[in-house]
Amino acid sequence: MNTPTLATPVRQRSVLLITDDQVHNGPDGPTARLASTRLRLLVALRALNDHGHRATLVANTTPEHIESARNFADADHIVIGKVFQDYRALADHARRRGKIVTLDVTDDLARYRTLAPMHALTEYADAFTASSEGLAALARTWTKTDAPSYRVDDPFADVFQPVGGSLGRRPLRLVWFGSPTNARYLNPQMPGLIRLAGQLPLELSLVSTGVHLFQGLMERYRDGLAGLTVRYSEWSPDNQRQELKHADLVILPGDLDADSALKSANRLITAIAAGRFCVASPLPAYEALSDYAMLVDDLATGIEAAAQMVSADVDDAIRSGQEFIARAYSPALIGKRWVEILTQVGASVPRP
Repeated sequence: MNTPTLATPVRQRSVLLITDDQVHNGPDGPTARLASTRLRLLVALRALNDHGHRATLVANTTPEHIESARNFADADHIVIGKVFQDYRALADHARRRGKIVTLDVTDDLARYRTLAPMHALTEYADAFTASSEGLAALARTWTKTDAPSYRVDDPFADVFQPVGGSLGRRPLRLVWFGSPTNARYLNPQMPGLIRLAGQLPLELSLVSTGVHLFQGLMERYRDGLAGLTVRYSEWSPDNQRQELKHADLVILPGDLDADSALKSANRLITAIAAGRFCVASPLPAYEALSDYAMLVDDLATGIEAAAQMVSADVDDAIRSGQEFIARAYSPALIGKRWVEILTQVGASVPRP
């Protein structure tokens, strides 16, 4: 992993951050629909401005509109987050005018059709930022140039909640939350959950977007057949908080042979910060949190083991996890890393 240091003094930079996400003002300031915007671009935006740079963010518009705007003309560094339109002309225009282009990636761009416009930008990137070490390494293979890539972790960006839930409750309340692309990792775990539910009744809440994608799963288990009940809640920040508060245990399955190995730790961080114990697949990004959760290949085995744990041990693990997250994943710490990286990239990329 490249780890730049912040030079002193640092020339003030003008940075324009771009996303096709929907950004709006929330109770605590700007927020967004996509986690990649909330936990990355908005964190970078605040940190850059707090450290004396000039940063602006444009969202949910067109590349043509951005190119005609004053903040594009004034920027010397363009950071492109999650976009779904063709930004190649904008990136080419930016580079020809001496601007630096950094591409922020949170997924394998070659895997998803909706991210093809981002994949097309890899040849225009002077540098990459990525949400995991695996993605940072993968990004280096996307271009024939020697564009550097840097890992920037997703921070915890909410309020720590008291430890809660009861692993002795029956039915045991499970919650899974994530994007629909992550939902496919539930399917291989369902036979094990069904077997476990025969002796340990389970209630599984799914928090995501697009109820139609989960219709078959819900219809099959809606009535609690074989001890397992499945229900759905449409994702929103408030709904996610409420479902985590209602839950006894969080489950986060993944697949190391697929792109789960590239994922960040943000969902496990969210679960622990919400005061809930978590049973999760042993993804590389989760290893730093392995003392505060149960990482297992088979979730049913992990759930059964968690249900037998001493309550005081579970509570201690969650509290220790929250203390670790406060030290290692604070917005201030991650924001400083954004400033360091973008400053380093700005100073090292030659421009006429």
